[in-house]
Amino acid sequence: MSNETEALMLKAVLEQYATPDPKIVGMITKNGVNLDFVGHAEITRILIEIDPMWNWQPAAWVDGRPAIHESNGVATMWGNLTLLNKTLTGVGTANTVMTTRTGEKFNKPDYEKELIGDFLRNAAMRFGICLNLWSKQDRDQPATVSAPMQEAKQNHPASPMTIKQIEEVFTKPATVTSIGGLISDKQKGLISKLAKEKLNGDVIPSIQEMFSKDNLNTLTTKEGSELIKHIMNLQTGAPEEPF
Repeated sequence: MSNETEALMLKAVLEQYATPDPKIVGMITKNGVNLDFVGHAEITRILIEIDPMWNWQPAAWVDGRPAIHESNGVATMWGNLTLLNKTLTGVGTANTVMTTRTGEKFNKPDYEKELIGDFLRNAAMRFGICLNLWSKQDRDQPATVSAPMQEAKQNHPASPMTIKQIEEVFTKPATVTSIGGLISDKQKGLISKLAKEKLNGDVIPSIQEMFSKDNLNTLTTKEGSELIKHIMNLQTGAPEEPF
């Protein structure tokens, strides 16, 4: 993938996925501050929507398991997320010890699942996914979100989550049934952006050739992802003449 294509892809993903649907945004309390966040399952759904062939790998393996560094009750894992054939590095952290209201401490079960979820959110953010939920280089401060999202949250305020609810969000299996549904508005926006740059705005010939259909709105989520990858792989400009 050329540098030009990579830049185009990152810009298009940023424009379509930087601000998540307020319906999937939860709230978590960290150091006494309420922070907006999107759960592991929803991040996975977004990744599938953009590219069903996405994958991630830890930066290193130890005895067949991802290499995890633990210090002072905090686990850290570095890894690489690949989306639309572009790989970026991310990091996840999770507490390995929980403290009850009475001050009793005990080891957190399944903290690896929480660690992977945090890594995916961080790495996905590098692609621009849910970027507007992150503050400027400081996760201890409230994130800045768009005016529509602020209005939605005022009309439907979210309550701080309990420890049990947080655990359920981090360990809930990703829902992938939507992959066979109709193409999403986010996908259509991404396709429109890419088509303007690579197809002079006319995506219908590609739809006809690939799926024997005449309307973008009739594509499935899976077909939309395939179309995005197809457009990304197209060469821009006239081919060079051989020597």
